[in-house]
Parts: sequence; structure tokens; C-alpha cells
Amino acid sequence: MRRFFLPAAVFQTGAAIELTPEALKHIRQVLRLAVGTEIELLDGCGTIARCRLETLTAKQGRALVLGIRQAPPPALRIELVQGIAKGDRLDLILQKGTELGASRFILGSMERSVGKLKGERLPARIERWQRIVQEAARQCGQPRLPAIETATSLAEALAMCRGELKLMLWEEETQPLPTVLPALAPATISLLVGPEGGLTAAEADLARSAGFIGVRLGPRILRTETAGLAIISILQYLYGDLASGGMNRQPSFEGKGLR
Repeated sequence: MRRFFLPAAVFQTGAAIELTPEALKHIRQVLRLAVGTEIELLDGCGTIARCRLETLTAKQGRALVLGIRQAPPPALRIELVQGIAKGDRLDLILQKGTELGASRFILGSMERSVGKLKGERLPARIERWQRIVQEAARQCGQPRLPAIETATSLAEALAMCRGELKLMLWEEETQPLPTVLPALAPATISLLVGPEGGLTAAEADLARSAGFIGVRLGPRILRTETAGLAIISILQYLYGDLASGGMNRQPSFEGKGLR
């Protein structure tokens, strides 16, 4: 079933929901869905509404809510503190990080960052990043949209972290990842990855003072767009839903009888 995000929507069984212009355009012009087709609308916070398309014109689209369900909370919440990367590398991190189940991105300017998070272009950049995350979540079936937050310095980014376990990927570390992973699964993990060129020694010391544990992933130095994705995959397999496949966690719809 096709899915579309309406982050500002409030769903109620039997109510008509107005589609956004973006969703309407995709439904009519790309997918060419017809009136009567059932779709799912999501608010990005775990609420999923099963709907039937009722109106499809060039200027207006409406869907009738047939039933509502709540997606189960993630088995593991991962927040990625990512040094700003140049070009389309950050786009890739956001897209693939969403697919792998990251719950939050904290994008920070660090000493070796090429791009800076300031100026008049910042709101437009954040809006673009949100579109990338939303499209990735829609395609992979992720019912919750990861939050995107920005920080103008590493110190500011570290102060925003909420992980029970805090890990820093740094090429100058010698401590292997398995030696610091707890047997009991943490509910939240913060990951720190530097930009191109990595973290400076001073930044690594600052992260340690904020409770981060430095680790290294094997003998190879991973690029900034690879490092975070690699460790997210490992942690999702060990503590999250990659090993279970999310089986037996799908609740049934309410309001099934509505026609």
C-alpha cells in the first residue's frame, strides 16, 4: 500500500483529510492512482491512517480515514552526531541513516568541516534535508520521521545528546567496538562522527569529557559518509530490529468496519 507523510495532520476515523500539494501531485501525476484507491497517511510520529482516496483534482485531494493504528516504538533509538560533510555526502548520510532506523540527526559544524551551518541559506538547507529524510522514510516503510537538528559547534552538538551509551568513531583510537558494548541493550545510543578529515585531538578530548567513548572499526579508515552508516547497522543488528526483522510487532487497525 502506498504511503505518504502529512506531518501536521491529526487523524480521526471517519474524517476527511486534505492532501498536501506534494502528495497530490505524486498521487495524480506519478503514481496515477484513482479515486477509491486505499493508501496510508502518516504523521511522522508513529500514527498510521488507512485511507481511501475520495477527491482527486488538479487543485484538491481528499482522503477518508478508514482506520488508525500506532506503530510500535523502535527497539533502539540512535542519534547520529554528524560533522557537516560537503557535496552530496550529507544527503547520502541522511537518506541511508533514515533507512537504517536512525531516530535523530544532529548536524554540527566542526573544526574540519568544509561547510558551515549559518547564513540565510540555512532554512532552505534544513527544508531540503527534511524532504530527503521524508522520502527515504516513505520508501523504506519507516513510520517515524527522524528529527534533524543543527549545531554551530561540537560543544553545542554534544550538549544536545541524550544517549545512554555514547560512542565516538575516531581513526586515532585503538579500542575495538566490541570491547565497549554492554550486554544489556541500551534504549538510546549517541554516535559521533567527524567530517572529512575527522575530529581533531582537541575535539576528541571534548567528546570524552562529555561522556563519549572512543572506538575504532577495524583496520580501515572509513569515510565520513560510511562510518556512521556502518556502526548504525552493527548496533541495529545487536540491539535493534535488524536481527528480528520487526516480526510480530504489527498492531491491527481500529475501525476496520468503516466503509
